[in-house]
Amino acid sequence: MKLDGTMILYLLVQEFEFVEGYAVSRMKPVDYPILYDVSSDMSGHTVLIPEHERVHDISGMADTLCICLGEACAESARNAGLSVVYVKADVLFQHLYNYLQGVFVHYERLDARLRACVDTYAGFQSLVDACTSSTGVPCALIDEGYRIVCQSWSDDVENNGMDESLRAPILFEDDAVDLFMAFGDYRNLRRSRRVTSIPGSNDLFMKNLFTGTRLIGTLVMRHEFSALNARYVKFLLEYLGRYAEELFARIGSFGFGPRGGERVRAMLAMLLAGEGGDAAQADAVLAEAGHEANSKYLVVRIERSFTHEGKEDYGYLARRFELSWPQAYCVVLDDGLFMLADIGSQPPAFGKGFLRELVEIARDNLAKVGISRPFQSMGDLGAAKAQASIAYERGSVVDPTFWCYRFEEYAFGWLLEQSRGEMPLECVSHPAVVALARYDEEHETELLHTLTAFVRHRYNATAASEALYVARSTLLNRLERIHDLTGIDLDDFEERVYLEMSLLMTRA
Repeated sequence: MKLDGTMILYLLVQEFEFVEGYAVSRMKPVDYPILYDVSSDMSGHTVLIPEHERVHDISGMADTLCICLGEACAESARNAGLSVVYVKADVLFQHLYNYLQGVFVHYERLDARLRACVDTYAGFQSLVDACTSSTGVPCALIDEGYRIVCQSWSDDVENNGMDESLRAPILFEDDAVDLFMAFGDYRNLRRSRRVTSIPGSNDLFMKNLFTGTRLIGTLVMRHEFSALNARYVKFLLEYLGRYAEELFARIGSFGFGPRGGERVRAMLAMLLAGEGGDAAQADAVLAEAGHEANSKYLVVRIERSFTHEGKEDYGYLARRFELSWPQAYCVVLDDGLFMLADIGSQPPAFGKGFLRELVEIARDNLAKVGISRPFQSMGDLGAAKAQASIAYERGSVVDPTFWCYRFEEYAFGWLLEQSRGEMPLECVSHPAVVALARYDEEHETELLHTLTAFVRHRYNATAASEALYVARSTLLNRLERIHDLTGIDLDDFEERVYLEMSLLMTRA
């Protein structure tokens, strides 16, 4: 990654005392730092020159930024007409070299993080968070209607406990509108592609974003009251703006999913977290976002199956799932990541298609999902969330190699487990099941397996014997042995129900 010369000067000033610059205000971006060597081509690089060197031949130093240790060294580079940053000679040359190497590595990593945000469609919040966490400069993004898309603060702001009233000037939508509208030439300002100050503000810079000739939004960053810091922030806005425009071109909007998505997500987060909210109002919000009345919905719980990196990981997963299903909204809660999917617009056989896509998305992102039953009213949202969690938690135990777990497939087993409570299985199971399990263990027989097959095949001896690959007479002999050992009466209705539930609990 190439860095602007004034940016390097600013970073050196932060690290060392008595740093001065000469002719670096309009520097072109320069490349990785190298050591001064008159025999090499040093064009376009940051060149470190130790105190004992003097610059005379500049034939291979076009667009070079010279970092000089010592006044005499800096004077020779200035006299040669080069852009110079002078660092007082009491700094160790090795320390200076190591620091500049670290600076370039740090910003190359930032470049890689921003590229990853774009390539993985991670979203604009991830983009501005990556920039702010690496540079410490607060940033906000607004759309063409002055609505806040996202904003981020530096760790220093958060750690110092700064309250919202002090953080608001970073960008507060009503204030931003007032600042623009109060400026007589605000329309022309919104067409500008340069980094410029926001009218009426002393510490905010803005950079408009475009797709072709269309204005799509504006990046805003706060700067300190120094010329060097202002130029540094201008560089960051130009730099971040290119990634933001590319990400918008890929996604097509600042939001994900259908129109009104942010309002729907806010409503879902409140209802799913149990913080109140009116179901009828929630249905109305979905209708405003373009969903049909009485449409069918599913709640899906999403969890990474092998790795988990907290809420940052959830944010990435949310965007991947939303982009893969056209009418879905993901919200991150304290107890996990949940998605509401509208399946009402799909044909009656939606299940196969939706589940097939969901399996592919989950597998591609190393995630597992629990799926609720379909429902229509947002009044059933809480129950659907519980169903999705039950499906995920029970399915992960019973079928750990699967990617998707539907509540219908695990509901009865979960119900049986709940009815048992914390009591040991042998205390609540049918006595015949317990007795046969012990007998099989002691005598190495398969009487319990035989009884299970007989029950599963609706007490049909022929079907059960075929499933067990034994003769029908062999099966009948085993059933007679089972009756002798347990005294079970399969003609009694309640006895059969108790037995079947016990066999299901044993399987679970």
